[in-house]
Amino acid sequence: MTGWWSGTLLVLRRNLLESLRSKTYKIITGVLVLISIGVVVLPQVFGEEETTYTLATVGAVPDDVKLLLEAAGEGGDFTVEYEAVADADELRRVVQEGDATAGLTEDRLYTSTVGNGTFAVLVSQAVVAVETRDRLSEAGLTGAEIAAVQSVSPPEQVPVGRVDDEDRAGVGFAVGIVLYIALTFAGSAIATAVAMEKSTRISEVLLAVLRPSQIVVGTVAAVGIATILQLLLLVAPLAVAVQVTDDLGLPLAATWDIGLAVVWFVLGFAVFAFMFAASAAMVDKITEANAAVVPVSMVLLVGYMLGVTVVANDPTSRWSAAISMFPFSAPVAMPIRWASGEVPVYQLLVAMVLTALTAVLLVAASATVYRRALLVTGRRAKLRELVREPAPASR
Repeated sequence: MTGWWSGTLLVLRRNLLESLRSKTYKIITGVLVLISIGVVVLPQVFGEEETTYTLATVGAVPDDVKLLLEAAGEGGDFTVEYEAVADADELRRVVQEGDATAGLTEDRLYTSTVGNGTFAVLVSQAVVAVETRDRLSEAGLTGAEIAAVQSVSPPEQVPVGRVDDEDRAGVGFAVGIVLYIALTFAGSAIATAVAMEKSTRISEVLLAVLRPSQIVVGTVAAVGIATILQLLLLVAPLAVAVQVTDDLGLPLAATWDIGLAVVWFVLGFAVFAFMFAASAAMVDKITEANAAVVPVSMVLLVGYMLGVTVVANDPTSRWSAAISMFPFSAPVAMPIRWASGEVPVYQLLVAMVLTALTAVLLVAASATVYRRALLVTGRRAKLRELVREPAPASR
């Protein structure tokens, strides 16, 4: 076992160094770093300013109305400024020209023709509340009775949306997209590396001193480590920023969703990586690699499309549950569904176990195909001959 791991580590180290030193890898890594920094920094720089409304009145604003508006502002995260004008004509003018959000007289409320509807409603409610209190007082009710009348609570609001938190669900959707892209690029990198080694006969040299399983595991592990490093550079700053600032507008649970995405990448990579490697080993020319891995890419694409359509649209449906637990779609679909907040923990664990078991089975099967395909040179190997019996000697 020590000798097997020693040879595997040699292949891993060689391919990892080549990946890290390549110009393409450096460019992609730099772009990911800039994206990560931008996602964290830009909301800090261009964050939304506090909403401010201006209420114009003829003379001083009534104290009771002012108190109610300021109380509403504390709960609604906005401030109200007040402007006193001489008469109703000037009041209309300042509202019309946009110098005031609304204008209040004794019996009228002037508003602009577009926008600011919420503030107008708040002002109307404040005026009605003050007038109601005054009339109740004139009718002989005591202060306690008036307070009891005005303290009537509105109906309880019960959220019935498809997700618990829209912002968190948005993070999950983004995670699904990133995972699909990462798995696709990693698979393409594996296919290119394997096809290049075979077409240039490097694999024949390696086979003289190493086992096929050592070559495929070392190659796959190298690409996986390089891709995980890029993912960490992308998600780590974002995960930390969610914990230390509210400017991103994301819930704390999003940090765990982002961390879980890395776990799902490892599981998804284990499922698809060896399939990409086996498919690429069947070609004789590197130019055939892209066509050879199309079936594997299509399986990954179907899982992604189901995740961003069926699962994202209704995370609680039976179809969504099935898609998010099916091993070939779970790596992309489950992170999307999990971020909805509607997934029982046991379903998450079952999906992980099923995906891991599938990966183990595929590693064994793909390694066999890979080993036999490397022995076929001068032509493209057929999957049927590789599965049924050992491939014939090279010719």
